[in-house]
Amino acid sequence: MSGNPPSDPTFFKDFEIHDVVYKTVGDHDISLSILVPKTLLSEVNDSHGKRPVIVRFHGGFLVGGSRTYTDWFPKWLLELAISRQAILVTPDYRLLPESNGLDILSDLNDFWSWIQHDFESALLNGYPSSTIKPDLDKVLVAGESAGGYLAAQSMLLHPEANIAAVILVYPMVHLRDRWWDESYQKPMWGSTHLPFDKVEQHLRELPDGLIVTADKRLEKGAETNRSDLAVRIVQNGKFLDFLGRQSEVFPVENISRATKLPGFVWLFHGKQDTAVPFYGSERFVEELGAQKPEVNVRFEGYEGDHGFDNDATIAEGWMTDGMTEVGKYW
Repeated sequence: MSGNPPSDPTFFKDFEIHDVVYKTVGDHDISLSILVPKTLLSEVNDSHGKRPVIVRFHGGFLVGGSRTYTDWFPKWLLELAISRQAILVTPDYRLLPESNGLDILSDLNDFWSWIQHDFESALLNGYPSSTIKPDLDKVLVAGESAGGYLAAQSMLLHPEANIAAVILVYPMVHLRDRWWDESYQKPMWGSTHLPFDKVEQHLRELPDGLIVTADKRLEKGAETNRSDLAVRIVQNGKFLDFLGRQSEVFPVENISRATKLPGFVWLFHGKQDTAVPFYGSERFVEELGAQKPEVNVRFEGYEGDHGFDNDATIAEGWMTDGMTEVGKYW
């Protein structure tokens, strides 16, 4: 395996991972990882040919995280890939505050172009002994938190992706709101209000033109990382200063622009979420229902904070019915 190794190598033990550069900005390569279940690559497997696809966007407030940071990677999504013998693709993207929301949407655009035009040849190059191909009529998109933002933006802005179903996990989808734009007491994960000075120091020390697409210190377990920057930015009401205020960076405002939506959207969110407010998902679902009533939306609120689904499994409990419904569309 090349490129950026997972923070916990055993986490993906059931997958073969192939890293690919899908875009270069200046001299900065932006990569994605293709994860193929080892059972799908075995000689005795007769499931070769076209396989369904899962696209997963990582979280981190659009400020931190990376595509194979295992602490934030949903275990249930790996279970789903194995149970459906699906190919999983997870990209990195430019991060705030070094880049802005339009930069991130540009990366999203180039990622979906790569899926359409280069995915099949990348599979052939990465797994030359296999005959598997991606079934681009069976694409499931999922993302948690900031990844939910990118999953929502994918379904709203990329009709050409022909997305079959979407799973939005406590997504950042209602951003033109005082939570993101005003400074007041926000005890995120029980944190006290952190001052903005460390963000200002970070910005002062930035080399010109720096692009960041992964949080290396987080993966090494360092105490100071980009998650700390993210909390300070949100608590101090500065998030939109870095994201931007153009209409297209706001998912709610893109609902009316959407020309082709997936048949099924499943959104679940912890009611006591201290990082991304639950009411934001309520607002997004209201707008989706009002403007695009043809879309089947399953919206569920559960007891718990951000990350409440860490120990969830697709085969038991509250996830089972949702997964059954996903299967009807994907």
